[in-house]
Amino acid sequence: VTTAPARRHDSCDTERTDMSSKLTSHFRGTKSDRRSSTGKGKGKVVARVEDDDENTEEVNYLRILKTFDMTTKYGPALGLTRMERWERAEKLNLDPPADVFKILKDHDEGGKFTECVWERLV
Repeated sequence: VTTAPARRHDSCDTERTDMSSKLTSHFRGTKSDRRSSTGKGKGKVVARVEDDDENTEEVNYLRILKTFDMTTKYGPALGLTRMERWERAEKLNLDPPADVFKILKDHDEGGKFTECVWERLV
């Protein structure tokens, strides 16, 4: 009759359990504590959402203009204002987006939409 050997109680198992419980208890809740102590909490997220509400129209305009800048179909963007590029694309019958013209004509107070995305990067 063969009997299975008795399982030896390993002190490693006990040490491993003790160590993991120490680590877990040490780090419990510290992530949220750190987040609130650095000012990265719900208040900041709410503030960002409020800022987005105020600038939603401008953000939409910039998204449309960036798409226009990134579309190579209308030719090179560097060295030209967006309006010059739009007019050149129109003369070449490339069908530039009418909403870009409207944004540049009606909403470019102070020239904030004049330059393409690449103008100061290259």
